[in-house]
Amino acid sequence: MKKILRYLSVKQLMEDIADLNGVMSVRRFVLSTMLAGVAVYGACLLYRINYIAALFVMILAVIMIPGLVRNYFMERSKASRFADVDVYLHQMTYSFIRNPKVNIALQDAYAISSGRLKRCLSRAIEELQYGMGERVYEDALKIVEEEYDCSRIRTLHKFLVSVEEKGGRYTGAMEVLLEDFDRWVNNVYKYQSEIRKIKRDITIGIMISMVLAMLTTVMCSTLNMFSKEPLSITDTLAYQCVSIVFVVLCMLFYIYTRKHYGCDWIGEARTDKQIMRDYNNVFKSEAKKITLKMIPLWGIMLLTVIILVLVQLKIAAICVAAVMFLFIITPFTQRKGSAGRIKNDLYCGFTEWLRDLAVNLENKPLLSAVEDTYDSCPVIMKESLGKFIYEIELNPSDIMPYYSFLNEFDVMDIQSAVRMLYSIGDLDRDSMNQTINALVRRNYELSDKAEAARYLDSTSMMRFSEYIPTFFVAFKMAVDMMLVVNMYL
Repeated sequence: MKKILRYLSVKQLMEDIADLNGVMSVRRFVLSTMLAGVAVYGACLLYRINYIAALFVMILAVIMIPGLVRNYFMERSKASRFADVDVYLHQMTYSFIRNPKVNIALQDAYAISSGRLKRCLSRAIEELQYGMGERVYEDALKIVEEEYDCSRIRTLHKFLVSVEEKGGRYTGAMEVLLEDFDRWVNNVYKYQSEIRKIKRDITIGIMISMVLAMLTTVMCSTLNMFSKEPLSITDTLAYQCVSIVFVVLCMLFYIYTRKHYGCDWIGEARTDKQIMRDYNNVFKSEAKKITLKMIPLWGIMLLTVIILVLVQLKIAAICVAAVMFLFIITPFTQRKGSAGRIKNDLYCGFTEWLRDLAVNLENKPLLSAVEDTYDSCPVIMKESLGKFIYEIELNPSDIMPYYSFLNEFDVMDIQSAVRMLYSIGDLDRDSMNQTINALVRRNYELSDKAEAARYLDSTSMMRFSEYIPTFFVAFKMAVDMMLVVNMYL
């Protein structure tokens, strides 16, 4: 009950909006709620829904408004946070390339920032100026990291602090980071634009469907003009129920698309838990053994099918056989789906790891640079990377660890890139940096393809949902036409 009251509380809503750095007056909220309620009530009257039932639908719509408003400001906050990260990453990089000082880079970023980012940078600069600890740079930059939980910010900060404290070369690594930032930002903006178009098309589709759903009432009015005894399907219980369900489904679908079509643009697309679930499903589950253990159950189900066929219950036999078939193939289909997802995760994760390695190689030897990436490496690579580090520490000149690193995924592009790392260790520093930077840029293209495939999978499902309102209106019109035929013929 407390959650419901908290959800409906206007005061709490205003506080939630303020927490999301949004601005909305109570007057505007009340006016928007009234307009939404009147619009829904008007639509119900156009469908000739009973006044009391229309009032119920209107109340339901009004109850949904606080959640819709909260979600609107949540989306704006997420988009604003991503824009802040875009500004921060690029400005810090450009400023540091021009003058390799963390405090100057922070001042430059502060000068062009606004809102949440400006307040965050103000705290970071203050900590940098007045902090007394030995890790003053880390403490100051950690303020930004905590505000914007982004792996690219952490990578950038780690390298900036290393150059600030130890010196060394930085231009090549900064160019690699800048290219990575550009690609990531451009991909996200494209995805955001695509989702906005999908939401727009869905809204238009719902409006068109609601207009089409009124054709049956118009048709009834037209028929009554030529009928001696006017009849109406709108007074029937079936019509009233179907119309109410249609309007409610349209409202719920609209709310669903507004709430679920989007994501945290800064964070990872998939959580570590999701990635490890697929990883374990591919490499640590034994689908064949599971299937063999289920043989007794299959035998019972097969016997059941035979008995059902003998007693002439063919439909029941087909249903049991279908369930049995699904049980048998499910472990294998799940494993295949998991394999496809972790392949995309590996492309993105390996590119991220290679980027960090290229940054470390600016001022560290190969072995030390690889070891330094372990703590922050993507979870999908952690087990294989730990084994790789252990083997090369035992024998740094052995080539076999490079051949076995990530070979369980059987991705030829990544395996060939890993094997090139073995030859890098024997090059001079300039040649090493040129080779690793070229390798990183090559893998950026692979990562872009993986990201494009993931976005395509996501948006294709969203695009399909554009047709869902047509199913709603088709159902309503089918019922209406049956009522028309039954009443007039």
